[in-house]
Amino acid sequence: MKKFIILDDVFDEETVAAIAAFDYGRDDRWYALGSNPHHEKILEICARHFALDGMVGYEMWRNDSNPGWHARHVDKDERLYHEKKQFAYPLCSAVYYPVVEGVVGGEFYTDDARCFPRTNRLLLFSPGTFHGVSGYSGQRISIGLNPWSRRI
Repeated sequence: MKKFIILDDVFDEETVAAIAAFDYGRDDRWYALGSNPHHEKILEICARHFALDGMVGYEMWRNDSNPGWHARHVDKDERLYHEKKQFAYPLCSAVYYPVVEGVVGGEFYTDDARCFPRTNRLLLFSPGTFHGVSGYSGQRISIGLNPWSRRI
């Protein structure tokens, strides 16, 4: 059974600001457990809803633009897929919105659910869930986080 969970007002102001200000670099990056206590608060919430047994770390990235690649996709081990056309999924997926200001559009969608971005909103969903984001205007920062049971 697939899960899609929407949680609002999940963190205090200090945590929201720390997550928004973090330097995520240009692409997704790998983080070992214990790397960042603010981000690992997201993992703590994930663990309340998904089995994170055997988690060794997580990949994380920031998105504050509206490029065309927001089309429907699934979070997966990209290297494995490109090399062998095999799917391997994270233990779950999380999208956190530390900043949403004046946004029109930007609907996050799966085959079964829809929701709009909101500051301090956390979305959690099952592995293998295809999802996407509609076009938008305004300022929106989203943080994607995928816990893994093996290093990717």
